[in-house]
Amino acid sequence: MAAAKRRLCYAKGLIAEGHKVDMVICQKCFEPGEDDGLPAKGMFKEIPYIYVCGKYKYAKKYKLLRGLDYLMMDYIRSFFYALSHIHKGDIVFVYFYPIFLQVLILIASKLKRVKVVKETCEHPSALGNLNSKWYRFCKWIEYHLVMPLYDGFIIISHDLNRFVQKYKSNKAKSIIIPILVENPFEDKKLFALKNEYDVPYIIHTGTMYEQKDSISKILYAFSRFKKETNSRCRLVFTGPQANKKCNYLPLIKTLGIERDVDLLGMVAPERVVVLQYFAAMTIIYKSDNLQTRNCFPTKLGEMLICGTPVITTTVGDANIYLENEKSAFIIEPDDEDSLVKYIKYILSNPVCAKRIGEAGKSIAQTYFNPLYQGKRLSEFYKKL
Repeated sequence: MAAAKRRLCYAKGLIAEGHKVDMVICQKCFEPGEDDGLPAKGMFKEIPYIYVCGKYKYAKKYKLLRGLDYLMMDYIRSFFYALSHIHKGDIVFVYFYPIFLQVLILIASKLKRVKVVKETCEHPSALGNLNSKWYRFCKWIEYHLVMPLYDGFIIISHDLNRFVQKYKSNKAKSIIIPILVENPFEDKKLFALKNEYDVPYIIHTGTMYEQKDSISKILYAFSRFKKETNSRCRLVFTGPQANKKCNYLPLIKTLGIERDVDLLGMVAPERVVVLQYFAAMTIIYKSDNLQTRNCFPTKLGEMLICGTPVITTTVGDANIYLENEKSAFIIEPDDEDSLVKYIKYILSNPVCAKRIGEAGKSIAQTYFNPLYQGKRLSEFYKKL
């Protein structure tokens, strides 16, 4: 998923600048019986990694033990690991959300007298229930007591940077690093790739959350497009929610497009790349809310690097890099007419659409390149 890909891009960029990187996973990630084929400690793409608490959770029937692990024991194990493995000259980079775990790693780092940097790629208040007094209290603690303890922040967007400036200490430094994406075709022969579809299709990869991805608006526009044309175009979803239990199945059936929508579920990364490459387009629909104004979708970079035409909205940092009808197709949120218009245009004008897709690819290669951003990140760390 996006977070893991971003960390890998950081590591690749820093290693290219001569730094040593260790990846430490602080909580159990796998259910019993799941297996990604990797040991709990080893090397992945030349990066040493370790699951300090092990990989596997207790079975779901052991709810108490699972809860103790998740809310306490994983944190404590990670704290003692940090105490014994952090050394002078290190910089600790924190990419997780639990406040208690943040505090423990901050304590270990301060005891070892090393700098601590926090990833900020989502607005923290956008990820929970703001109607909960307990949640609001925890956020107050995080903003006023925890954030000022960090020595630096890596921030994904300009709106998030304004948020961080409000709560960080005066001594803390920050850097804006946009979405990062590796070129998946560097070691592949493009002519050998095979398209599994014999009709044009629109691809959407990753999560299917309404607040973040506005899936219902994509479905409504696609339904209208199908009614207004005789196109054989399909709408394809991959990701953890794209399955038989998908929350959008009732809407898909109500709109009468169930025969035109494919829910492929979690598929291998290699297949995702091929699906993205051969897609006629993608729709990355960001409605205007706290989360979308502050985030920067990784899937945007993935689609751009494939040279696939992108339809997106005016919300967020994408518009700093992309221009409408030059490197992407950009609409206002809730403008269904323009969305349907651009779907029709891309399918009716494949040569022009491909040219715009290639312009988007050039931007991704320049600004979202892990090696280019790795140099900036290296200088940031050195200045700390």
